[in-house]
Amino acid sequence: MTEDQYRSLATDYHWYFDDVALFLGSDTPGVRAAMSSLELGACVLDAACGIGVDATALVRRGFNVTASDASTEMVAVTRHRLEAAGVDRSDVITSTWADLPTKFEPERFDAIFCTGNSIAHAPDAEAAIDAFKAFRSILTPGGILVLDTHDWELVHEMGSRVEIEPDIVERNGTRCVRTYSWHVPEAFGDPHLLEIAPIFIDGNHATLRSYPVTMWPFTRAELNQRLRTAGFTSVALDAIPGDERYTATARRPKPKHP
Repeated sequence: MTEDQYRSLATDYHWYFDDVALFLGSDTPGVRAAMSSLELGACVLDAACGIGVDATALVRRGFNVTASDASTEMVAVTRHRLEAAGVDRSDVITSTWADLPTKFEPERFDAIFCTGNSIAHAPDAEAAIDAFKAFRSILTPGGILVLDTHDWELVHEMGSRVEIEPDIVERNGTRCVRTYSWHVPEAFGDPHLLEIAPIFIDGNHATLRSYPVTMWPFTRAELNQRLRTAGFTSVALDAIPGDERYTATARRPKPKHP
């Protein structure tokens, strides 16, 4: 993931989470189920923390949480969110996925979460596999990796379009209409552009801000293969009925004893 795409978005990204999600974390059922499956006090890494929504939710669930992101601006917002929740913010770092093994000792984490379609920022199979290998090296044997992502085959099939969230978010007297513009190329393997475009309404005035984000699509089969190539087992891809997203989980295998 590149920092530049999120430098400006960090300020406005919270509008794309309703108040429940800001408190409970990801609204993806598969991610919440993975959170619930962990033992109290588990050591967890949010490896694409963004503005810290999932990291804060994991802390509230009683886990020992560390957070990282490639964007210094997103990391700053995460630190502020954790501080506001009364949590030590020292375990929030700026790092690419590939560099994580240089930041942490091997086998440190019981679980790693990489949510919000973040893995689509890996520009090709090699980059994704390198990220997965980095995750695997800092997971405990038997530890779980949790991803949530768009079903990119469905996104591509739907083509270029504009989506508008039906609910208007209101905070501190400001209302926000949340819109997305998909710019989908003809070839599936080419980068897909998502324009995150909140519209802020103040009285009779409306202000549009635009944040273009580039992502590289992959099929379910490709994600499965990349995880297995990186050394993960027990790979499961769980669809969300009526949604264009799914949750992928995989485990670092435990050593075999004679």
